[in-house]
Order: sequence, then structure tokens, then C-alpha cells
Amino acid sequence: MNNSQILQQMDKQMQYGGYKPSPVDNKMHLRECAQIIDDHQIDIDEDRILDLLAIKYRWPEQSMNVLNQSGVVSTGFFDKNNYIIYDMWKDLYDYGFTTLLRNVLDLTSQLRELNKKLLPLRGSDTIANFYLSKGTDTRRPSYDPHSHDYHVVVKPIYGRSTWVINGEQQEAKPGSVVIVPAFSQHSVTVNAEPRLSLTLNLTG
Repeated sequence: MNNSQILQQMDKQMQYGGYKPSPVDNKMHLRECAQIIDDHQIDIDEDRILDLLAIKYRWPEQSMNVLNQSGVVSTGFFDKNNYIIYDMWKDLYDYGFTTLLRNVLDLTSQLRELNKKLLPLRGSDTIANFYLSKGTDTRRPSYDPHSHDYHVVVKPIYGRSTWVINGEQQEAKPGSVVIVPAFSQHSVTVNAEPRLSLTLNLTG
């Protein structure tokens, strides 16, 4: 399923009551935001994101977690002051577990510029997270299928993965975006190679 088909599905959800937009929460707004996100260049490779994670005081416990094999978040890699112990976290990364980094649009100048570009459309700062993985065939790549009451746009920075959105598969790869309309069931099912993706939550 491509993004055009997803937006068509969103129309059906609106028609049959699965999705109820407010006057300013509509398909055109989602499409405009997705286009800005798709067009915006973000240059971060694996070495760069690992270097950013070595900034100890940028990563208190509430800013990141690791998804363990049972689908529960793991936070056992922080010191007594609740800041990251990088080497402990890196072990989990090397084992293939996925890391969630919260509220990352302040990390680099390109990320700050993306937030600035979205501001005239959204009227507020955008909440965005990184999902980071070394790649795995054996570790859980994602949360179980779930949904949100807001739209999500996913921008792959590097690496490919497979998403399932309302039962339909979609490949995520750099140079494209994945649109997840509000109330859509979604998850990542395949993450065999190193991956960094930016998820932007288009909340109210």
C-alpha cells in the first residue's frame, strides 16, 4: 500500500465513522505536512547518531528507552542521577534491540529547521522521535500493532524496514515517507538492517 492508497483509505474511515476530523484536521493538512517532511534533507548516519547519544546530559531517563523482547520498555542503563550510561545502552543496541529517542527536533540544525518549516502549518512545535536499531532478524523490531488519535509521518533517515498499516504492508526507505493516519493500526514487522527513522506526531 502506498501513501496515496493510505489517504484514500483515510477518506473511507472518515465516511464510515472510523476517523472524525476537526475542521482543521484534514487530508490536505496531512499531505502538506508530509510533503515538507519528505522534501527536507536530514544527514545523519550511524556514527553521527551514536556520537549524539554519547552526550550524557542530553539523555535523562524520560528521554529514551529500549524495547525489550517482551515488548516492554527497558530503562536499566541509567546512572543514579537518571542519565544514560552509554556503554550499557550500546550493549543493548549491539544485541539488536530498538531504541526510542524522544523529542529530537532540537538535536541538529537540520532537525531544528524542519520544526521551523512546519510551524506555519501547525501553529505549534512538532513532537518527533527517533527509532534506532542496528538491525535484527531475531529481536522485536517494534511495539505490537497499535494506533494513535493523531496522524504520524515517518521519515526514514537510513535503512529499510517493513511497516504494516491496517493490515497492508509498506516498505519504508530513505527518500520517501510513510503516512500513518490517525486511528490506523500500525507496526514495524521487518528491520533486518541498521535503521534510523524520524516519526513526527501531528498532534493538535
